[in-house]
Amino acid sequence: MNIFIDTHLPPPANTYDVVIVGGGLGGLLSAVLLAKEGMKVCMLEKDKQIGGCLQTFGLQKKVFDSCVHYIGGLGEGHTLNKIFSYAGILDKLSLKPYDTNGFDRMAFGNEELLYPQAIGAENFKEQLLQFFPQEKAALDKYIALLKTVGDHFPLYRLRMGDAAEKSAVSNWQLSKVLNELTGNQQLQSVLAGNNLLYAGTASQTPFYLHSLVLESYIHSAHKVMPGSSQISKHLWQQLLDMGSEVIKDTEVVKLAEENGHITYAETGNGERYYGKHFIANIAPEVLLKLVDSSQIRPAYHNRINGLEQTTSCFMLNMVVQPGTVPMCHYNIYWNATHNVWQAVDYKPNEWPANYAVFFTEDAENPGYAESVSALSYMHYTEVAQWQHTVNLTAHREDRGESYREFKQQRSELLLDKLYQRIPELKGHIMAHSAATPLTYRDYTATPKGSLYGILKDVNKPAETTISTRTRIPNLLLTGQNVNLHGVLGVSITAVATAAELVGMEHLLKKINPE
Repeated sequence: MNIFIDTHLPPPANTYDVVIVGGGLGGLLSAVLLAKEGMKVCMLEKDKQIGGCLQTFGLQKKVFDSCVHYIGGLGEGHTLNKIFSYAGILDKLSLKPYDTNGFDRMAFGNEELLYPQAIGAENFKEQLLQFFPQEKAALDKYIALLKTVGDHFPLYRLRMGDAAEKSAVSNWQLSKVLNELTGNQQLQSVLAGNNLLYAGTASQTPFYLHSLVLESYIHSAHKVMPGSSQISKHLWQQLLDMGSEVIKDTEVVKLAEENGHITYAETGNGERYYGKHFIANIAPEVLLKLVDSSQIRPAYHNRINGLEQTTSCFMLNMVVQPGTVPMCHYNIYWNATHNVWQAVDYKPNEWPANYAVFFTEDAENPGYAESVSALSYMHYTEVAQWQHTVNLTAHREDRGESYREFKQQRSELLLDKLYQRIPELKGHIMAHSAATPLTYRDYTATPKGSLYGILKDVNKPAETTISTRTRIPNLLLTGQNVNLHGVLGVSITAVATAAELVGMEHLLKKINPE
């Protein structure tokens, strides 16, 4: 779909083939794919740091990931490996592999057992058969179902296809599939124990969401060292090397329409950036506030603004005393009960109802962690009383003593649970920093600090699926709200977005020439 606007010639210095609003992974990767086709691209990012959910920060000279702690699908021959390779960044990333016999391990209540999810389809089954020896048939079928779903999503196999393929498996409900798979409730809990990866709910989450995420990790699981911002850093450098522009600390306040097309993006300081095509790498409801167009009907506004968001979270990042906390080359996912769906609907007096723990190894003390991060669901309503405040690197605002007390109280509650599972943490935390839904709202520009954007609802597939196209012909969407979230999901969506301008078959032949 190539659209060229016949209009008066704007100032040549600020005219581009493509203007991208938002510098998250979706925007960065779309930009690189289009720049490789010879297009002149300009990216406008409101924050001082690009990358969106790939952002990192420092605490006592240790690097912490804000959102992306590990990535699936980077192994040889897998989809993300091929996309990053074509984008020119794969060989620049320092990747640390996870424990083959359990990249994620599930824990429940006060039980000491850790149930592994392992790398490799056969190994995945073998490791769980040690705990569930009677469930071979169920595990065989589970792995087969993951492959079936992946095969029905053409872009996940980097091949041509159509929507009809996806629709054949899109109406499967996750909790129902697991129930039909096995009557063993404990095995069901283990298979869905890391549903923090997609903020799963019992009645709404489609099986494909679980399946596409888990299949990528079962193929391979890696941590980007020293942090996930290396991905955005190298994509940014690729753009600069190809002559494109990335302008940070510049917020777009308006996308101007003329004759049914977007003609320019206007920033807060009055600058205008003209383009033939525009890509929005921002939440759809945020985009609607920037565009005043008769092309976008009130029904679309109502639909987008009425969509339920995935829940948010509370994150506790800790620097630990050298040589005290044993390193785990896996993540721990803990649920208070065996009903793993209850955590997302926790009551305030039951918090935390779940957590995930991520470790980073100390290079100077191999075998020990230098830092530990813990994440638990948190509802936006718990911090709504401070929602009028904004706190960013470029805009510091004190949320007040009551907010600090809230964070401290919640940090202590989470630590009490962590000490039960990781007793070495107690007395060995040198520094810590907490993030709430407000932190995520401010730094990732997601409504209410949503973990993964719009909640996918198997009961409303059409309503909760956002297309890369809009009713404005030269305005496209990308990012975690389109198709699927996560590094793999967003990367695949970036391919879909770029393909709208250069052709899908053409682009896939370059990414996956086999």
